[in-house]
Amino acid sequence: MDAYDYILFDLDGTVTDSKPGIVNCIRYALGKKGIDCPDSILDKMVGPPFRVSMHDFLGLEMPMIEELITLYRGVYEVDGWKQCRIYDGVIDMLEALKSAGKRLAIATSKPLKFTNIMIDGLGLRKYFDFVGGASCDASKETKADVINLVLESLGVKDISRVLMVGDRLYDMDGARICGVDAAGVLWGYGDEEELKGHGAKYIFNSPRELATAVTE
Repeated sequence: MDAYDYILFDLDGTVTDSKPGIVNCIRYALGKKGIDCPDSILDKMVGPPFRVSMHDFLGLEMPMIEELITLYRGVYEVDGWKQCRIYDGVIDMLEALKSAGKRLAIATSKPLKFTNIMIDGLGLRKYFDFVGGASCDASKETKADVINLVLESLGVKDISRVLMVGDRLYDMDGARICGVDAAGVLWGYGDEEELKGHGAKYIFNSPRELATAVTE
């Protein structure tokens, strides 16, 4: 599988276990507006852009969604991101891929401001050649938008040499739209049925398994 020179990683659910902080901050924002939401729905909101999930899962419309996003971001920036952790084995995976000469990047639908806070706060910057995130104004927040930004920024000429790695259907769909191969990981928030159903070419159970496969 040593056919990939560029490995793009989703952040939440792939590099970091960010669910506790995200869910707690969403719950806080909804509570400030008196909106009840079961935990089962909150869990589904980890992954897609909030403008999508708040509409699809809660039936909310603008400008309420924008008010909720403002509340969420206010508390996430201060304390929410600190509740995340790097998945076991991810650092070893990144080091192995870098040692093999791979160019690594983050491609996340999380706003770039908060992505950078997390990447720097967790000491991950040194592993990535580029960190791509969504714009805060919704002009570029889909996974495909971010993947295309990363490909352009890395100067990729041959997209057959690119592998997008993620844990949710949004990562798989974004990769398909951009014409790059996708790998689904099972240590995050999605499952094998979801990932394969949305076009994952590979499925990995652990960071070590991914690193071994991509460098052989």
